[in-house]
Amino acid sequence: MSRRKGRSVGDVARYTGTSSTPPSFRDQREDEPLTSGVTFGLISFAVFAAICFAAVHFGTASIENDLERRTTAALRAAGFESVEVDAAGTTVSISGTFVTGQDEDAAYDAVASVAGVGDVEGQIWPVSTDDLTAPVVRGAPLEATWVNGDITITGDVSTEDKRDFIALTLDQAIVEEGSVIRSYDLSGVTVLEGLPDESAWLGSVLALLKTAPGGLPVGLLRVDGANEYIVVSGDVLEKATRDELNAKVVETAEALGFDANPAVRLLDEGPTEEEVQDLQDDLNEVILDQVVEFEVDSFALTDRGRVVLDEVLATLEGAPDDIRVLISGHTDDRGSTAENQLLSEQRAKAVLDYLVAAGQDESRFDTVGYGETKPIASNDTEEGRARNRRIEFTALLEESP
Repeated sequence: MSRRKGRSVGDVARYTGTSSTPPSFRDQREDEPLTSGVTFGLISFAVFAAICFAAVHFGTASIENDLERRTTAALRAAGFESVEVDAAGTTVSISGTFVTGQDEDAAYDAVASVAGVGDVEGQIWPVSTDDLTAPVVRGAPLEATWVNGDITITGDVSTEDKRDFIALTLDQAIVEEGSVIRSYDLSGVTVLEGLPDESAWLGSVLALLKTAPGGLPVGLLRVDGANEYIVVSGDVLEKATRDELNAKVVETAEALGFDANPAVRLLDEGPTEEEVQDLQDDLNEVILDQVVEFEVDSFALTDRGRVVLDEVLATLEGAPDDIRVLISGHTDDRGSTAENQLLSEQRAKAVLDYLVAAGQDESRFDTVGYGETKPIASNDTEEGRARNRRIEFTALLEESP
């Protein structure tokens, strides 16, 4: 079978010597190689640029993410839980908070120590941990009052077991030989959930409660475990009994690490009005035209101030020791009202400390500060201000002001 070979336009051109491209298309075909080359170049450049941008962008982002991860780990290891980081190249910015007591510079040092970190920027702020701590449940102090051996107790305890322990202790005290305790009432004692455990001090306080009514027919005992203090108050007929009870209160408190207010006092007829007035006249004579001096803007006594107080001491020692005395501090009006009030209180307390250190009974005195509120002269002159800066001693007919 014979095959027929077809010929294209190009074949005809070779044999005839004519162009294979129709005249109407010849110019267009001649421009196409140049146009195609430019287009291809532009496309190639755009693709290359896109590839380079993606490589740089995603490569840099990966490096920054790794830097942020390692920097955050370094901060957490240094104890900074609330500091965040943001990396831009090799520059790391930090923000957030740190707990007061931590070293702020330690956060910056922790970031700077990470490999790859160039600069450290930003700021972190201190926050107090006080607001983060759980509130402490304090409750009402335990308070026992008694009259001739009949005891009533009120206040809060941490558990029902503690309430039962109080009842068991008092039950045993009632049946003990020679006990003055006859009955007790715990209806005012309530259990408060979350109250700190009283085991460290409850037994010692109950031991004090068992003995106190023996010398104090009518009295009060208060213990505040949260603020760590013990108070025993009441009146007795004999000074020896008073001293013994007050010493026992102090001994119990010191053993527990508590503060004590031994407020047992003598119950007697007290000083006469004439005795009180005699002491007042003597005190007025001592401080007439004299000032208990202190250092400037201070409650430290000067040598001259101590000389005047030695004269006051001699006067007090010559008077009945059951006459109570009020020590009051006063200032002029220079300085703020609050500062003057505090300074007057501190100076009155400094005088009390001096008298007690010299052998006077602290329970004999009361102190008060009046600041600038009770001038006895004009504050417009130096002489007047000097008179207003004073300590006064007032003999009291009553036991307290």
